[in-house]
Amino acid sequence: MNLLEHLNDEMLLAQTPGGAVSVAQHFAHMIDAVRFWGCYFDEARFSAIPDLSGGAEENRDIHKLRSSMEQRDTVALEASLIATDKGGLPFDSIGTFLIHIVSHDAHHRGQIVLALKTSVFDLPGDDAIWSPWRGG
Repeated sequence: MNLLEHLNDEMLLAQTPGGAVSVAQHFAHMIDAVRFWGCYFDEARFSAIPDLSGGAEENRDIHKLRSSMEQRDTVALEASLIATDKGGLPFDSIGTFLIHIVSHDAHHRGQIVLALKTSVFDLPGDDAIWSPWRGG
């Protein structure tokens, strides 16, 4: 969320070198991946997360991406707190699913930072990127 809060509409168009995937598309994918896998666990809860798998044009709205990411995080956390089993998830547990989310997000966060750097956009400071991991 800290990285997403730093972005503006122009930054959403920056693309990963060689892959031609925009920052907006990376965020949409991060949201959709949790929605997709989460529906195996609790379809009613996770299907409420906006489906951003449509065209890139729809996903260039920074406010929509921010609210969808917040909703995604809230739904995943709430679902994990009430979990008694993993449901239909193809992971060992709901905890493993949460670890998957964090790892998957880290991968795409790295690609987003690369897209921004190669497009010569300013990045948030290290404190903004790392503070959630350091209790900030």
